[in-house]
Amino acid sequence: MMVLHIGNGVTVRVRDLIAFFDFDSMTVASISRRFLSDAEKKKRIFDCTGGELPRSVLLVSDGKEKGGACRVLFSLLSTAALRARLASDEND
Repeated sequence: MMVLHIGNGVTVRVRDLIAFFDFDSMTVASISRRFLSDAEKKKRIFDCTGGELPRSVLLVSDGKEKGGACRVLFSLLSTAALRARLASDEND
């Protein structure tokens, strides 16, 4: 089972990873802000930053529910760092 370390000792299974986005660009568009607001209301946001300002937003399959349910994780790692970690896992 391949996992991706997203910072602060948190890992996610690569097969459950749907997408990841830059936090700053994710908060610019109104539809993205609405998505984050809805996820917060549904208690699907998990802050893995230890209280710091997030650099990326990850969408991870919940695995429990069907119909597009997902968790939203905030990470301190940049999207470039996450991409590099995924690439290094593929080359191992």
